[in-house]
Amino acid sequence: MTKPETTIPASTQSASPGSPSLDAKGLEEAFAIFYAESQKLEAQQIALQDKIDQLSDELQKSNQRLGILMNAIPAGVILLENNIVLLHNPAVLHFLPGLSAGQSFEIPSDWQPSIAPGEYVIGLIGNTETSSSKPQKTVQVIRIDEGSRSFIQIQDITANISLHQETQRENRLTAMGKMAAGIAHQFRTPLATALLYSSHLCDDNLAPDMSKEFANRLRKQLLDLEKLSQDMLRFISNRPTKTMLVSAQQIIDEAQASIQALFESNDVGLNVQSDIPASSMLLVEPKSIPNALVAILENALSVSKPKDKVILQAQVDAKKLMITIEDQGPGIASTIIDSLFEPFSTTSANGTGLGLSIAKNTIEAHRGTINVENSPHGAIFKITLPITSE
Repeated sequence: MTKPETTIPASTQSASPGSPSLDAKGLEEAFAIFYAESQKLEAQQIALQDKIDQLSDELQKSNQRLGILMNAIPAGVILLENNIVLLHNPAVLHFLPGLSAGQSFEIPSDWQPSIAPGEYVIGLIGNTETSSSKPQKTVQVIRIDEGSRSFIQIQDITANISLHQETQRENRLTAMGKMAAGIAHQFRTPLATALLYSSHLCDDNLAPDMSKEFANRLRKQLLDLEKLSQDMLRFISNRPTKTMLVSAQQIIDEAQASIQALFESNDVGLNVQSDIPASSMLLVEPKSIPNALVAILENALSVSKPKDKVILQAQVDAKKLMITIEDQGPGIASTIIDSLFEPFSTTSANGTGLGLSIAKNTIEAHRGTINVENSPHGAIFKITLPITSE
């Protein structure tokens, strides 16, 4: 018997492994796809390089503009890396002539701290005069830290401070002009009384004991006139001249010591609550700020009754000395609260109305602030003064 012949389909033959026609066609298609993708990738790379070149050109132009701006501004600018100078603009050499890249940055030892934090009084660079007559200027140093990098700006603020001081002086002179009538009234009564007593002393028939009495009364009136004239001079020209570093706690202690006996004699309590770090220092005239606090405490005492209490609280917050003085008096009338710090603004029959005005001028001359408001129990004075160092 003959076996039947088996026939292999053509499709099976063409799909058999190792077929030369299949390998060539597949490789051709693969290379075509690869070539097309390579063309796309090359086009994208060219576009990306064009974008990089464009951004590099814009960055270069931006750096040039920034460089021109940095060189043009009068303030000194320093960039630090781990407190090492990376770069700076030419203006900083007016303040630090020896500064160069690679140096460790620190505030020069001959820069004296000014009243406010970050401000220093320095001698004029390049001056050949003696140190005693060397012109001085005040600079402000602002430092911004971002990680290991720091940005420092040094700016001359001498003109701004002078303008501020001149504005304050002009305001005081304007106030003096407005209160001319008040001055005449303040002088008229004690002057007329003094003239009366002096005329009595000219009487040949005056008894010796009366002569001494009139002489003492005359002396008292003249002393009152002298105090009034001194207060007005202080009001006009009040500004710190001889400042020094003083402990913030010492300021509070001196004010309390100056007026404690007066509170005790009037049977009024003075409660001082102080929470000030020992390292907190103020750059002030040693006597002027305690005197300003005493003037405010005297005002609080004048409205207090026996057994009342006046509370003085002092603490340091955000580089500022915060002082509040609260009394248990009747509060400040709405008709006078807005003008309380103006000269001759007083409701006291024996007061001149200059104490609070001088206190306000003193505090503001030291870059501080003062304001007043009524509380449910009386009035509260709030004072701030800049802490120079801690």
